[in-house]
Amino acid sequence: MEPPVFYAPPESFEGDDVSLSADESRHATRVMRLTLGAQVIVIDGLGSAWRGTISRVGPRKPVEVRLHAEVRNFGEPAVILTLAAGLSSGSKFDTVVEKGTELGVKRFVPLLTEKSMVKVEDPRRGRSRRTRLEKVALAAIKQCRRSYRPEVTVPTKFSDYLSETETDSINLIFHPSASRETLNDILAGQKPRRVSLLLGPEAGFSEDELEAAVKAGYTLVSLGERILRTENAAPTATALVMNLLGELS
Repeated sequence: MEPPVFYAPPESFEGDDVSLSADESRHATRVMRLTLGAQVIVIDGLGSAWRGTISRVGPRKPVEVRLHAEVRNFGEPAVILTLAAGLSSGSKFDTVVEKGTELGVKRFVPLLTEKSMVKVEDPRRGRSRRTRLEKVALAAIKQCRRSYRPEVTVPTKFSDYLSETETDSINLIFHPSASRETLNDILAGQKPRRVSLLLGPEAGFSEDELEAAVKAGYTLVSLGERILRTENAAPTATALVMNLLGELS
């Protein structure tokens, strides 16, 4: 059985030792029932993981881990994938972040589009939403055994996101009205360093947004005849792309 994974921010590491936070310490001792000498993996959220053993436990004291060996890019895909999706109502975007993290997404961008049902005008509300999504991503990287904590941006206007489109990236926008050009056709033989995926909110993209995205360098692609819920479309598109790039096989 593989050792459990815990997270510690980079500033927690001192030489060959790291102290876990109060929450992580409680999880280690009360939930996992780990004791002195137990094997664990500690990730820093920046791509590094350390194998180690628990060297200190005690009531009201943080768990301390003695580190033995570092592994870079532990559990990380070769491709840097950005998932920009229309901000959904309720907790639907939580699902997008959770499943996307498990599939290897490096950056999430909640999009405010013309047809978005969610309007985030108060900056404090936007930061609060971002904090919650960061917690979702953190839990997911421990569960799926990754070492990089995905970036989650504040809700971003569609036009602002398009303005930062990278020309050296494969850029795909998913929409039911797209031509029958398939992901297989687009990605055949490709080994891109960066991929950006654009998916709409519940009501989809407007025609103006689709036109703007194509002008910015995005290729229109469909997920098939059936219309998926927004919280299912983003993970499905991510999984298909990752599989074609050899990251799920």
